[in-house]
Amino acid sequence: MATKQKAGSLPKYEVGSPELEAFLQAGYGDMSREKAETIIKERKANPASWPYEQYERAQAFLAALLTAPTAVDTEPGWKRKR
Repeated sequence: MATKQKAGSLPKYEVGSPELEAFLQAGYGDMSREKAETIIKERKANPASWPYEQYERAQAFLAALLTAPTAVDTEPGWKRKR
């Protein structure tokens, strides 16, 4: 679903949404939520079933999909003095 945005603004996706999953698939290629969950489950049951690199990619994909962004800056924002 496309939304109108101002020029130069970044898109905002909800954590775990299908839109965010589609956005992440541009960087992770063939990875999807179902495939990532399958890789992790099968790798835990039998480590020889999937290469470790695929396991890491699946973990990273799910972390990017399901983790909410948090601010890490400890400095307060700039305020104009008037």
